[in-house]
Amino acid sequence: MTSNVGMPSHTDSAGWAANEVDASFRPVALLLVTKAVLWLVAGSLLTLLASIKLHGPSMMSGSAWLTYGRVLPAGWTALVFGFAGQAGTLLGLWTLARAAGQRLQAPGLVLAGGVLWNLGVLAGVVGILAGFSTGREGLEMPSGALALLTVGAALTGVAGWKTYSARTTARVFPSAWFVLLGLIAFVWFASAALAMLGGADVRGSIQLLIQRWAGNGLQRIWLGGLALGLILFALPRAAQKPLASRELTLISFWSLVFFTPWAVTLPGDPLPRWVVSFGVAGHTLAAIGVLAAAINFWKTGEGAVARLFSTSAGRLVTGAAVAYVVAGTLQYLVSLRVVASVVRFTWLPVGIDWALVGGGAIWVVLSVLPEFVERATGRRLNPGLLNLNATLSLVGVGVVVLSLILAGVIQGMSLSNPGKAYMDTVKGSMHGVRLSSLGFLLFFLGQLPLLAAVVGGLTAVARDAVGAVKSWGLAPTGKGMGARS
Repeated sequence: MTSNVGMPSHTDSAGWAANEVDASFRPVALLLVTKAVLWLVAGSLLTLLASIKLHGPSMMSGSAWLTYGRVLPAGWTALVFGFAGQAGTLLGLWTLARAAGQRLQAPGLVLAGGVLWNLGVLAGVVGILAGFSTGREGLEMPSGALALLTVGAALTGVAGWKTYSARTTARVFPSAWFVLLGLIAFVWFASAALAMLGGADVRGSIQLLIQRWAGNGLQRIWLGGLALGLILFALPRAAQKPLASRELTLISFWSLVFFTPWAVTLPGDPLPRWVVSFGVAGHTLAAIGVLAAAINFWKTGEGAVARLFSTSAGRLVTGAAVAYVVAGTLQYLVSLRVVASVVRFTWLPVGIDWALVGGGAIWVVLSVLPEFVERATGRRLNPGLLNLNATLSLVGVGVVVLSLILAGVIQGMSLSNPGKAYMDTVKGSMHGVRLSSLGFLLFFLGQLPLLAAVVGGLTAVARDAVGAVKSWGLAPTGKGMGARS
């Protein structure tokens, strides 16, 4: 898409050019985009293996590195931190710079932060596979790896704040708010988790509460905030319409800031009743922000369905908007006692996680990434490969989410039947799990065309740059041409 609906124009009253902003991201694009896509391929492969091992546990059972308890968190770490978080932050910085009407400030900090971030993800994935997982859901990577991510995120955050502070526009596009929130949120939640969970001072139920708080903050405020910001950036462009309501966006933003951090407990948790009540209240109030986002998405896309579905980017960002709302709605429903008593300990929460991360975050990143690469490097990625990636990603994650939600409902209703044996309920839900493996397979296969497109495009950019340098060195001078005085 080349429309700039809802964004600053290519040249505003201060005379800045959008192509200058895009060009300032060229070094970081060349360094980080390929790495992020490699993590996407690795993470999708590991999660595929984990899914297959649920109904085929004998597969590769002779290696401790490839047991289900290691492969699943390693794959999730690669997807969340290696791809969705890294690429989401990079694209968030780009949208922030365009909204601020300013070139990327301190790109060296972004490069240094990206190097530390990838080292941290590598240490985290290898550490989990080697058996050094912390065992805390969402925070399985060793403390040293999380520390590297925190420092890398802090460096990137400084560059983001410097870019925003240097803005030339008095009123920035709302996507910038969520990007800034994401830059702050990761450092805050990750550093708090390191400080409070790294030692032996926090024990018992308080340790569970802190783990839930940090994991919820990283998934819903950091990654979910970046995803929502990118949806607000990409959806109006795909629909070729302005964003429907700035006021509804404000409601979503402040709901995410003030209410979502409370939404960490559910009925049945081994915590004092007042703590559980606060968590349920947090889920309820956070649902207001989800509702505001849903209305905003609907009004923005109203009357533009044909345009939204005419391109792969439009289909991906539309799917991401739907997935974000579905995930938020289900998170609220599961916080209700009558629903939690049925589906709390089933496959449904896993389906919700995939709706938010695989649908809301990964889909919107895949929708914006090709345009970012084209604008930052001047090289257009292969449209056929991108279309194949979009189709397989949409179908793959869609099958995963729907099958796990359905399996969770079936499993929960079966568990509620006192006359049914537990193993019978597990076997009854495995049909949905097997179907989800098909979704994981399609999702993995869909990332191979993206990898080919990105590697091919960026390799051509690097080759052109090397050729240009060589041509400068071999350029004939006056003496070389035999000039006479």
